[in-house]
Amino acid sequence: MGVDRYCGIRYARPSDADGMAEVTCAAFAEFEDFDVTREQSAANWRRDLLGEATERPRPHHTFVSELPDATIIGLIMGGPAAQELGHDAEIYILAVHPDHQGRGDGRALLRTAATGLSADGFGSLAIRVLALNDKARRFYTSLGGVLAGEVTPDEVFYSWPNIATLL
Repeated sequence: MGVDRYCGIRYARPSDADGMAEVTCAAFAEFEDFDVTREQSAANWRRDLLGEATERPRPHHTFVSELPDATIIGLIMGGPAAQELGHDAEIYILAVHPDHQGRGDGRALLRTAATGLSADGFGSLAIRVLALNDKARRFYTSLGGVLAGEVTPDEVFYSWPNIATLL
């Protein structure tokens, strides 16, 4: 994280849905196939977080990174992996607002989620990414992720066969 600011990471709450939607829409705006409005995104986050709040033990790990003024600047959600990925856990989304990228927030969010997933008994981790998202692909490679395959013609996935390498 940057030395000029402090970012806290905590579990996401339903009241975070609007801030999470802002981050999601800003982070994926450059991809022409992303056509979700902030309102739709906020409604989706609210629904997901309310669902998580009623389930125990927590089936997913959803965290936000925030500035001291409570502005959400990043988020991550992970849980059990889809069977086709061949790993125990999957990161469903990792997003950092473009104004805050490159300062360590994505790395800290991934480490936090990996710690929680590992504590829940997950041993390996995968994350999907658009094949054309070179910035994210370089980021995952820099963290030891290995290009593990193609999910769709437009999507690939990276993996960490031993989740402990992220801790």
